[in-house]
Formats: sequence, C-alpha cells, structure tokens
Amino acid sequence: MIEKQSINGKEVWIEVQPHHVQRENPRIIPTEYFIARYYLQEPANSSTSGPMFTEKDGSPKLFESPVAALEFANEKLNELIHML
Repeated sequence: MIEKQSINGKEVWIEVQPHHVQRENPRIIPTEYFIARYYLQEPANSSTSGPMFTEKDGSPKLFESPVAALEFANEKLNELIHML
C-alpha cells in the first residue's frame, strides 16, 4: 500500500508492507509486522524502492499495524522535511 500525504506543503509517499517473522515457536505472536518506506518523489514503478525506516542497528523498524507505521513515518518525515 502506498499513501500520498502532504507534510508542510510537500508531497510525500509512504509505502507500508507486511513483514513476516519466522519464530522458533509458531505460537509466539505476532508473526506479522509491517515496515515502511518513503519517497520524496512519486514512485514511478514498483522496481524502485524508497528508503526504509530502520532501527539504529540498521535492521528494519517493525510496526504492529499499518496505522502505527504511517504515524511514525509522518512524524519522521515532518522532521526530515524541516532539514531539507
């Protein structure tokens, strides 16, 4: 899912995708999280991926819902746009 948003007058696109986690014990939940990427220009095609939100160690930042991913992305992009 890609959602177009306007942050401080600048158009950005946020892509949220499911991210499955393999657990040793399948009864441990959740087994599905979500990751988010962003684009500062309209994504032309699906072969180009935007930067992914990551943890400090470089691993993907995992969210428990698409809404949580969008809220985090919106907050971080608001900070990023102020720095541009």
